[in-house]
Amino acid sequence: MKAYPHIDLGTGYIQVSRLPFDQALRLREWLPQTSFVRLNLPDQVLEDCIQYSEYEYWFDFQYSGMNELEFEI
Repeated sequence: MKAYPHIDLGTGYIQVSRLPFDQALRLREWLPQTSFVRLNLPDQVLEDCIQYSEYEYWFDFQYSGMNELEFEI
């Protein structure tokens, strides 16, 4: 299931640690470390965020294809 973005200042972000386990694991393997950003919110700091556009691309073109191949007979 595709996650919804957290919107801050007009830009969408995803916190990788809040994704389902298999998505978080595969996404971390696929992404370069430079893709991760820190969000400084008024009440907390989120360390493991990526732009939603990167997540959306990965989900649509990488993750969805992985799942289709896993269940083929």
